[in-house]
Amino acid sequence: MSSTAMSSPPAPTPSLYFNKLNIIIFLTYVTSAASVAAPVVLISSIASDLHSPSESESSFSAKVAGYATLGTSLGKALMGFVGDSMGARRTMILSFLCMAGGLVLYSLGDTALSIGMANAVIEYFNSVHWPCSAIILATHYKNDPEGLEAGIFLLSLSSRFGAVTSMPLIALINSWLGWRKTAFYSAGFSILGLLSAIFMVEDAPQKRNEPQGQLLTLTSVVKSLKAVLGNKIWWLVAGAQIGNGMIRTSERVVGSFYSETGGVGDDSAGSLTVVVSIGFLFSVLIFGSMFTKMGNKNKVRFVSIMYLGSILCVLGLGFLSLPFVSSSIYLEVALTFGMTSLMGVQYYQVPTMLASTFGENKGLCSSYIDGVAYASTSILWSGLSWVVKQGDYGWLYGWSSVAFTVVCSMILCNKFCNKFWAVDGKGNPAQYSKLGGQDEDDDDMRGTEYHDVVGDDDEENRRSFSPDTFTTKNA
Repeated sequence: MSSTAMSSPPAPTPSLYFNKLNIIIFLTYVTSAASVAAPVVLISSIASDLHSPSESESSFSAKVAGYATLGTSLGKALMGFVGDSMGARRTMILSFLCMAGGLVLYSLGDTALSIGMANAVIEYFNSVHWPCSAIILATHYKNDPEGLEAGIFLLSLSSRFGAVTSMPLIALINSWLGWRKTAFYSAGFSILGLLSAIFMVEDAPQKRNEPQGQLLTLTSVVKSLKAVLGNKIWWLVAGAQIGNGMIRTSERVVGSFYSETGGVGDDSAGSLTVVVSIGFLFSVLIFGSMFTKMGNKNKVRFVSIMYLGSILCVLGLGFLSLPFVSSSIYLEVALTFGMTSLMGVQYYQVPTMLASTFGENKGLCSSYIDGVAYASTSILWSGLSWVVKQGDYGWLYGWSSVAFTVVCSMILCNKFCNKFWAVDGKGNPAQYSKLGGQDEDDDDMRGTEYHDVVGDDDEENRRSFSPDTFTTKNA
């Protein structure tokens, strides 16, 4: 292998990131992120207004969070095939329309069940936007690995950028009009996304509608499920995403945590939930950029360090909830920022890079990774809603449980990283031809489609394909 394959990638040019395709996908996903941000900001006000005398506001919020994550997990499971088979553009149009309807229903809710079910509808249809965006990028950049990596990086930014920019606006409108009208008007974000999908998004170059997968038949569904669920490496990432998802969905409960332990009002607590999105945005923008430029061994170490830092911040939040600790809202916000800013790479970039290797099952792979995570976090948050109600130490038990889940995710993610970014004793990248097939004692990578990126018949390129740069070496 030549030294060029071992060297760090050259600095990407701005045009690699800010081209027409990436900007369209970025802006479309921003509207999706803004749509789902509304329930997050409003939940503290809703809990204060609607919770029953027999339950606390935090318990009400945790129940709604459980419904929301359940909606996402069902969407990932049931809609995972749709983007591949029906076409990403058509799927996005349908989902934006249904999200707008979900926000209208949300504005009419009057119980935890009705609010939670409306939130589940919003999350159900929002769940397809990430895999659909990934499908479009992978299709347009089929022969441009560097462009694919740049597109994934910008897509990762769009999720948190949409939340960060919309949350202050939603909080401001809520202070003026109340949560019901704010939820109703937030449907406008989904309408903007609908218009973008109709008039600007294309499935493939010069083709508005170009489904990448097979038609939905029992045979094709079973074949796709085997390709994804039969892959051991996929299960490592799906398992790791559970703890990552607990941090990602913590924005649904931190508002109640701030109001109960930080001494701030409900409206202020709801506004402060934006720190979760700011943390993830910072993580992808700063740490994500650093991550893509690292060598393979450094990638694995970096992921471990990020996990450890996030775990310490979670435990810090639990400590601040103790009744004998004089808590500061500023310290709580700082620890929340720390726990989220150290999780963006693991949550967004690592799973998407694995999904890009799954050929015509890219969307299904991405959907099911998040589906497993959200189904699990839905159950966990529902259980934690009961834990939090257990007196003065409820939040301590709750955050400790989150920390334990993240520890398990760290173990699984490290095992994946050591395989995906495998190195030999000298620190050289492992041969991807081994990972793509089955060696003498490990068939973990069987079923992944590395030839989608590096070509079917160029064995030399396949052997020297570097996973940290998505580039190939010409012999």
